Amino acid sequence: MTHALRRFWSDDSGALLATEWIFIATILVIGLIVGLTSVRNAVLNEMEEVAAAIGSLSQSFSFGGIAGCCDFTNGSAFSDQPGLFPIDACVESQLSPAIPCPD
Repeated sequence: MTHALRRFWSDDSGALLATEWIFIATILVIGLIVGLTSVRNAVLNEMEEVAAAIGSLSQSFSFGGIAGCCDFTNGSAFSDQPGLFPIDACVESQLSPAIPCPD
């Protein structure tokens, strides 16, 4: 048993192979980090575009009144106009530095 352990301890035939595997694994990990960084940047770019698209949707609505048998309901309307709320003014101030952002 001790002879087998000594022979195993002094055997270095796989040392070069292990070193090569470490180099290959290191190169793969570095490439994986660079690739995942590119994926992260692409996903963030898409999410920013989706957020801008949702923010530019018109939220205006209106409906007319309904009149029926001895009863009626009035219509209603809402118009989404920029600049009515402080958040809109802050967004506009980022686009045009001449407009101060109300805090």
